[in-house]
Amino acid sequence: MIDRILKAVVTASVALMALLYVAHNIANLPQAFDFFVYTTSHADQTAYPLTLLPVPPQFLIVVAMILVFTLELVAGLGGLWGAWTLWSLRKADVREFEAGKAWAKIAMGAAVLNWWGLFQGVAVAGYQLWQMPLGQGPNQGSWVFGGMAMMTLIYLTLREADA
Repeated sequence: MIDRILKAVVTASVALMALLYVAHNIANLPQAFDFFVYTTSHADQTAYPLTLLPVPPQFLIVVAMILVFTLELVAGLGGLWGAWTLWSLRKADVREFEAGKAWAKIAMGAAVLNWWGLFQGVAVAGYQLWQMPLGQGPNQGSWVFGGMAMMTLIYLTLREADA
């Protein structure tokens, strides 16, 4: 029972974090757009001045923002729904509880895809966010947030023994 409660609570905490990030992004939409433009502009890259990915046109930046915000929404709303489902099924049999993990897993997968796939893979590795002064926070934060989501996903995936 302890694992079932923890799986619901930990999933909810990562989901709430994702919702806070997307809410802040939307509340600061012009600044978010400017940040995306900055991080893809190749500006302030003195350590490795050559970046292999091209500076994208503004419509692709908007597409990227929509993708990031959508993944954060799926992680947030899907994670809260998944956590609620897990909480509701905490006294169910093993098979029913395992089946109830779907939305929690989808949500944590969306968070990992966002923070490790898009932020670490595209922004940090592709656009060299790591060497930009304003990129240090998102670089470090996305590693931590992606790790939290991945650890939660691994924990969710652990199947309990049939009782």
